[in-house]
Amino acid sequence: MTARDVLLEVLRTEGIRHLFGNPGSTELPLIDALAGAHDLQYVLALQEASVVGMAEGYAMATGRPAFANLHTSAGLGNAIGALTNAQANHTPIVVTAGQQDYRHIVTDPLLAGDLTGLARSVSKWVHEVRTSGELGTILRRAFHDAASAPEGPVFVSLPMDLLDEDSASDVPAASTIHRGTVAPALDELARLLTEPAIGKVAIVVGDEVATGDAVSEVAELAEALGASVHGSALHSHAVFPPLHPLWAGMLAPAAAAMRSTLAVYERVLLLGGRGFMAYPYTPGSALPGSTELLQLAPDPLQLGRVYPTRWAATGDPKATVAALLPLVRGRADAAEVALAVGAASARRTAAVEQLEETARSRYDSSPMDPMAAAHALVRAMPVGSLIVDEAITTGVYVRGFHHEAVPKRYFFNRGGGLGWGMPAAVGVSLAHGGEPVLCAVGDGSAMYSPQALWTAAHEQLPVVFAVVNNRQYLILKNNLRGMGGDSVKNDRFVAMDIVEPPVDYLALAQSMGVDATLVEKAHDVGDAVRAALDRGRPHLLELPIAAP
Repeated sequence: MTARDVLLEVLRTEGIRHLFGNPGSTELPLIDALAGAHDLQYVLALQEASVVGMAEGYAMATGRPAFANLHTSAGLGNAIGALTNAQANHTPIVVTAGQQDYRHIVTDPLLAGDLTGLARSVSKWVHEVRTSGELGTILRRAFHDAASAPEGPVFVSLPMDLLDEDSASDVPAASTIHRGTVAPALDELARLLTEPAIGKVAIVVGDEVATGDAVSEVAELAEALGASVHGSALHSHAVFPPLHPLWAGMLAPAAAAMRSTLAVYERVLLLGGRGFMAYPYTPGSALPGSTELLQLAPDPLQLGRVYPTRWAATGDPKATVAALLPLVRGRADAAEVALAVGAASARRTAAVEQLEETARSRYDSSPMDPMAAAHALVRAMPVGSLIVDEAITTGVYVRGFHHEAVPKRYFFNRGGGLGWGMPAAVGVSLAHGGEPVLCAVGDGSAMYSPQALWTAAHEQLPVVFAVVNNRQYLILKNNLRGMGGDSVKNDRFVAMDIVEPPVDYLALAQSMGVDATLVEKAHDVGDAVRAALDRGRPHLLELPIAAP
């Protein structure tokens, strides 16, 4: 076998069917190898940040590592911002890039560089392959490390001449690993959860609950305790059934707001690593001093890392909560819990109905109200639809109106780097065999990765790109307003508006082979979405919205 044969064999046996990339001269050995590999599809993106965004959407949707191939130092540099998102989202991606031919690396040739040094700050692990004999082991290790808690991107540099060498070693077999570890000391945890009165214990759920397929087990635990469930700040997945009576919504990403919300509880069980991420800075701790923290996380480094814990353990959320359930049920007062859940159900139903009524009451606003726009978009999609949300200031409404209880159908970027949504939607659709996706994206975010439109058209993916356009960086303006400085005093927000000239999103989409429609009234959004879905190919909708 040649080294390129080893690479393709590892990809096949790791379950890879799509390779996301933008090739250059140093990637030509891989591209040449793929010419005879009809079972592996190379998904071409026109810029490396979009490559990583597509791979991330694919990995988030499948729950398995995706494979991305970048073009040496320049392409890796283009992708660094996108890799910061993958790192923050704990998305497993095996990222490779071609290194220059080692037979003249000593001369510092064009596009050579310290690839592993460049990738180190945004990767769990980095390595430059030194011999063809180690390639199989290194690639197996890359897939292993990307999928191990905490999941995240890893990077492998591939010298281009190495892939044409004969391999000195056979391809190592893929490992079978069972990761469902049950945490210890569950009797103590059950006691700590059931000692306080009902209503004095809450659960905060992080992305680990969704990615670990533990949503149903956590719902049973909440029902056994009569405990309210909060989503960790800026979680990337649907971590709990949105219409469940005990769902209390996402914690606001501000320390003072979280502290106020959690102050009514004696104890909080955090299922996950980073549950209390704040942005921007506000003074004080996110956790009230009178509230004790209990924590279960797959990553031991996250236990007690910021906030002291009364009880903490490493374990798989699904396996551990399943083992904890009978212990809690044996201690809890089922009759009192049933009363609490019934009361919570009535409150939740009333809150959802009020939110729906408020949204519909804003449909006649002109320009379009952001809440009405988000409501019309989400309600136009069929039940169980896939939604990718990078609508930024409008995104709080997209998340709020997404009422699907099926895990891994809603995706958000907690990394915060703009340009994630459009390529991620392409990856999500590919992961689901070309299933329709709604991508709600802000106008500022859309301009970071419009190249994703071309790939969507090339692959003929039925993605509805809904650009909610307020022609400004509103979140930054709001932050400046909160600072109360010179911008507010002078009513002048420097570099915050995208109006001179305005971006023509319809022409931009059409230039890349994507049909596009301007929708100016909330009442027309539903029909526009359904018409786009009926066409079965990508479509961009521009929704001009009001800016508060």
